[in-house]
Amino acid sequence: MQNIKNIGIIALNTFRESVRNKVLYNIVFLAIALAFFSILLGEWSVFDRAHVIKSTTLSIMSISGLLISVFVGISLVQKEIQGRTVLTLLSKPISRAVFIVGKYLGLLGVIAVHLALLTVVYYVILALTGSNPTLSLLNAVYLIFWEMAIVVAVALLFSTFSSPVLSALFTIGIYMAGRLSNELMEQVNFVRRVGEIEGGQGVVLEKVASLIHAVFPGLYRFDISAYVVHNVALPTHYIFWNSLYALGYIGVFLAIASWWFSRRDFV
Repeated sequence: MQNIKNIGIIALNTFRESVRNKVLYNIVFLAIALAFFSILLGEWSVFDRAHVIKSTTLSIMSISGLLISVFVGISLVQKEIQGRTVLTLLSKPISRAVFIVGKYLGLLGVIAVHLALLTVVYYVILALTGSNPTLSLLNAVYLIFWEMAIVVAVALLFSTFSSPVLSALFTIGIYMAGRLSNELMEQVNFVRRVGEIEGGQGVVLEKVASLIHAVFPGLYRFDISAYVVHNVALPTHYIFWNSLYALGYIGVFLAIASWWFSRRDFV
C-alpha cells in the first residue's frame, strides 16, 4: 500500500510539473489550431469534407501526443538527474521502480487530459460543420490513448540512460517503425511475389522486415481512422485484444526502464 501511495504522490507531482511546461501549451494550441484548420482542408479537398475533417483531426491527436511525449516526457527524468533532485527523492524509502512508474502515470495523465480536450474540440468542429459527430469516433480516440501510452513508456525508457536529444530521436524512430512495420512487410511480400527481388536479397529483406514487425510495437494497430471515418465495423473484440497488446508492451518497457534505472549510480 505504501508503494501505491508513493506512486500516486510522484504521479501527481509529475502531472503538476508537466502542466506548467510552456512547451506543452504550445503543442496543445498548435493541435487545436490545426484541428480547426482541417475545416478549410475539407473545403478545399475533392473528397468528402466530413471524411477529411475526421481523419485529419485523428492524425493530429496522434502526432501531438507524440510531441508531448518527446518534448515534455523525456525531460522529466533528465531534469531530475541533471538537477540532482533525484538524489533527494531516492534517499527516501522510495524504490526506483516506484519512481519510474509514478513518472509514467503522471505523464500519461497529461496525455489523457490533452486527448480529452482535443476530443471536445473534435466534436465541436464536427457539430459546427454538420459532419455527423457519432459516438463511434470515441473508439478511435481510445486506441490513440493506448498508442500514446506505449510511446510514453518508450520515451521514459530511453530517458533513463540516454541524452535528451538521442532519447527524442530514438522515440521518434520507434514511433515511425511501429507505424510503418506492417506496411513494410506488405511491400516486401508484394515485390517478392511480382519477382522484383529474388534469391538471397529477397530472403534478407524479408527477414529484416519480419524482425522489425515482430520486435517493434505495432502502432499501426491503433490507427482505426479508416474504419471509423467510413463507418466500417471493427473485427470482434478488436479493441479488447489491442488494449491487452498495449499493456504487454507497456509492462515490458517499464520493467526494462526500472531495471536500467536501478543500475545507475547518481553519486
